Amino acid sequence: MSIKSIKKISTFAFLLLAFSFFVYYIFVNYKNLPQIHWNSISLFGSIGSVFLYSLNILAGGLIWHVLLRDYGVTISVKESIHIVCLAQFGKYLPGNVGQHIGRVAIANEKKIPAAITLQTILMESILLAVIGISISLVGFFAYEFANLNDSRGFILQMVVICLGALFLPKILILLANKFAKGKLEKLAGGNPLRIPNFSALSIAALLYVFTFVNLGIILDIIAKTIFQYSESNIFFLTTAFAWSWILGYLAPGAPAGLGVREAVIIASLSSKYDPGIAIGLSIVLRFITTIGDGAVFLVALAFKNRSFLKS
Repeated sequence: MSIKSIKKISTFAFLLLAFSFFVYYIFVNYKNLPQIHWNSISLFGSIGSVFLYSLNILAGGLIWHVLLRDYGVTISVKESIHIVCLAQFGKYLPGNVGQHIGRVAIANEKKIPAAITLQTILMESILLAVIGISISLVGFFAYEFANLNDSRGFILQMVVICLGALFLPKILILLANKFAKGKLEKLAGGNPLRIPNFSALSIAALLYVFTFVNLGIILDIIAKTIFQYSESNIFFLTTAFAWSWILGYLAPGAPAGLGVREAVIIASLSSKYDPGIAIGLSIVLRFITTIGDGAVFLVALAFKNRSFLKS
């Protein structure tokens, strides 16, 4: 059996295991699912959550713009955000890489070299992985040794995360260029992976920290407005989502991390939340993010040929 076949079988087994856990956990705890009472508060919470999630996609477009400018590409902020919004829905295609392929194709129409687009996407992936893992690790140790209700502890945790977000990617890229130069050049369109300057790296890293914390805020809003669960904690939710996002993002073949992300977030939340609340949060979050992705895509599609994008 070839290595390629082994990888395919391993990937399928991993996805099947994660999805099976998700389905089994729902089946076992179905009776514990909290009832949703739709009213003005829960409706406002749902709409607000979709809006906040949309900010993450806009932040992704801004990050791409910052990296493109650092690589010498002249493009407006509006166009950068528009391309990312159009490509975003591609992540629901099998393979979990549709959004990247779509961005390369759309960017190529705008005369942005594919090699530079690939470099920026690879840089984004490295930044996301480092920041997500940093948040997860800091959160893990915080729950073991600190009181998260202490505002000083929260500030300290955020400082550690931001410092890690600023410096770890630079170190990782230096090591990657040294020990995996051939593979990186293949992924980056035949060019060595170049480290962005400090200002570009700082802006991108801090914006990614914002996106993770924003997802924690969204989960907190869902818990408090839709499930009337007042004992939620934003930083714990941010940490739990970071773990689930990293595994879902890195899982090859899973459209938008489907199944993997839910399984991990349920397992993470169940350590602090009732099983029913954990399931409810994971399911509603999936609806919120899917609706947000679709809404942003439709708005971007509607403005595709509008002249204001070039201004």
